[in-house]
Amino acid sequence: MKKILYLLILVSFFSLDAQLLELDYRSPVKKESFFKVNILKKFIGGVTTLGHLDFSTELMGVDYKSSKRLMGGLYLLSTYTVISGNKDVQKNNLSHLLNPLGGRLNGGFYFSVSLREKEKSSLKISSRMGIKGIQGTPLKGFKTNFTSNYGSLGLLYQRLFYEDALENKRIDFWINPRLMMNQTNSENLEHFFDNELKPISYGYGLQTGLEFNQKLRLVFLLNQFINTHAAESVGIPVLRFSLVYLR
Repeated sequence: MKKILYLLILVSFFSLDAQLLELDYRSPVKKESFFKVNILKKFIGGVTTLGHLDFSTELMGVDYKSSKRLMGGLYLLSTYTVISGNKDVQKNNLSHLLNPLGGRLNGGFYFSVSLREKEKSSLKISSRMGIKGIQGTPLKGFKTNFTSNYGSLGLLYQRLFYEDALENKRIDFWINPRLMMNQTNSENLEHFFDNELKPISYGYGLQTGLEFNQKLRLVFLLNQFINTHAAESVGIPVLRFSLVYLR
């Protein structure tokens, strides 16, 4: 397990996430490079099995796609929690860590490398790294804000599920299994998690969903930390459902 964690840390400067996912719609036969800057491109509403309802906005995104097999970019987003529906304070704080878009401010970058490309499908190595500024609920003291670093590494399979070129309609499917890690300092772990999380928490994630006409996405995300001190509280699996609108 330590070898897996070390590998994850070494490659975590690569990134990609399903809720912010930049799907590649270009033909594998003919691709052109491009560079794009987006402002307020994505709006995401999410609900979790921890009882959280939140809303995220991508404030700015910078995307680059090469004519070869590379994609990458930078992003800055913000998430506001509308409802914290769990009576357990630690689980409310956990929701921010397990949400890839969590934090009042969340910035980072992503990168992906294509392994296989066909006319209607592709397989890529994808990863992500960033930092979150989180407004949590302290268990002790008066401090309400803390930061957490995160990274992920996984595979991304994308497939064109349906297309009607004359009506300009299409449906894309993807699935993204991954390894993930979070790093939080000892002081914040004491104040917000009663030291039930370790300074470096690692686990797994599984994301899948459908995108309709490059405008609307339905996303299902399952995340879990597996090296916690208290598996019954901060070590539970958390399911998130998100609805994403792309402007």
